[in-house]
Amino acid sequence: MQPWTDPVPGSCAGTPPPADLLAARMVTVSDMACIVDHALAEREAGAGPLTERLGLSGAALTQLRDAWLPGAALPDLSLPGPEVPADQQAIATLILWRAGSTTPEARWFSAILARRALEQNHLWQDLGLPSRATLSGLIARHLPGLHAANRLNMRWKKFFYRQICSEAAFSLCLSPSCDACEERADCFAPE
Repeated sequence: MQPWTDPVPGSCAGTPPPADLLAARMVTVSDMACIVDHALAEREAGAGPLTERLGLSGAALTQLRDAWLPGAALPDLSLPGPEVPADQQAIATLILWRAGSTTPEARWFSAILARRALEQNHLWQDLGLPSRATLSGLIARHLPGLHAANRLNMRWKKFFYRQICSEAAFSLCLSPSCDACEERADCFAPE
């Protein structure tokens, strides 16, 4: 199966959406298309089913598709939800708690962000988005409480792990990929 075509050509490759697409829904459709397209490419490369790549059950993925990507032919819709490791569950819970929302979109985004936060690159890269600003815009639109809580504008993985670890009284807490990151010195410079 080939990944489907993004509704805003070039937006996944780093070109911002055209100015006439100011409606948040259209921007979010484009962002969601990038996220799903990235996960489909990983699936095609043998990284596992779409449900595992996005951290959603087939039923939740079907609801997401019907709401945001109608007509998209997605695989693995009959699969149950994947196993959720404790750190992924902690991130998803943090996101929903900070977001202050229980809409279906908030639940989908919390599951997807938590799952993708376990990958090795910056979160926006692991989602297939063109930039950190795109990710921050998506979070601001759908998880505004989470966006507001990141007052220091930390990188999102760092923010998630710092939030979780501050509740457990750790002074420094890194995401699983921080030690291997080329930008570690930038993220953990004195604040």
